Amino acid sequence: MNMHKRSALVLVAVLVASCTRASKPFILPKAEEVDSIFVSKHDAKGLTVWTYDIKDRKRIDAIVEHLQKHNPDEYRIETDLYAYWVNKPLTQYEYSFALMKPTSMALAVLVGPDWLGGAHDGVEYFNGKRLNVYRRRPLGAEERKELVRLLEMRPGDRNMLDQD
Repeated sequence: MNMHKRSALVLVAVLVASCTRASKPFILPKAEEVDSIFVSKHDAKGLTVWTYDIKDRKRIDAIVEHLQKHNPDEYRIETDLYAYWVNKPLTQYEYSFALMKPTSMALAVLVGPDWLGGAHDGVEYFNGKRLNVYRRRPLGAEERKELVRLLEMRPGDRNMLDQD
């Protein structure tokens, strides 16, 4: 292999290896703009265990307030080049939830074992290939515990997976 081809391959490898770039924090809606939060819990195989819709104003406000309080400048997102060549799926996550406005989704969030990710739109494309557009950041144990407490089903919540 000649020197130019070898140099080009090394350059591509270096660019792909620098797989993420800094990303801005979530663009969060105001709590009063959110009319419901659709929450799901997933098992280790990625199957949905339960799903329900939060319509209670106090619970919605508490979740949005939590996200506003914990929205640092630590998010990372895949680079276009990395997504084009590698495009690995997100690792397993335990919870997913969507902040819903009356006519659209404001934000989708995933809660992993030690990370938090989210996107304002779930799908983006680069040269015809789907990108993982979820911003991700580390999630500390205490912050995760607090968020999970807010998301867990409570007595009176209806699992939408149950057959009527």
